[in-house]
Amino acid sequence: MPSYKLTYFNGRGRGENARLMFAAAGVPYEDNRIEFKDWPQMKASTPLGSMPILEVDGKQKLVESKAINRYMAREFGFYGKDNMESTKIDVVTEIIDDMWSKLVEANFEKDEAKKEELFTKIFTETAPKKLEFLEQFLGENDGGKSYFVGTSITLADIDFIHVMSYYLHPGKNDNGLDKYPKLKALLERASANEKIAAWIAERPVTPF
Repeated sequence: MPSYKLTYFNGRGRGENARLMFAAAGVPYEDNRIEFKDWPQMKASTPLGSMPILEVDGKQKLVESKAINRYMAREFGFYGKDNMESTKIDVVTEIIDDMWSKLVEANFEKDEAKKEELFTKIFTETAPKKLEFLEQFLGENDGGKSYFVGTSITLADIDFIHVMSYYLHPGKNDNGLDKYPKLKALLERASANEKIAAWIAERPVTPF
């Protein structure tokens, strides 16, 4: 088995899908967490001045989070059984990642009034349209009783777990999935996976 080293900030962010896949697959890796205060000094030494970075066998350095996620999904069996399933997984992750980008933008907004405005727009306009589509999409697979694609966890479900940890904002949007019972049940089902649940319980508590 190859050796893996994942380098990313000491937070969930763009590195957490990879960590969740390592956990779900039961594959050991080095979780190299960089503190924000140390990033300016090491930034120039990275391939693109960004993270995450996935090193494979100490030789290949992979960059760009989506490329890393799809590489890992293919390696660990989280990318569907054929091209159609892989494409459906891509559809879901692109929708979810668009939501996540909006959430990150709002979270890092410094003006509190603008921040509140951005979150309100996400919760009342942006997200509902996407969640309605995903609720229907999920329902087309075994009536929504299984996973987004196929009969086992894929990158689509893992990405959903990750982004919902931001979307179900404590005190702001705790009940954000109440109108989407199939998605709510999926989140509970996928998060209850023994290996994923163990990682969520033991991972470092970070502000993002």
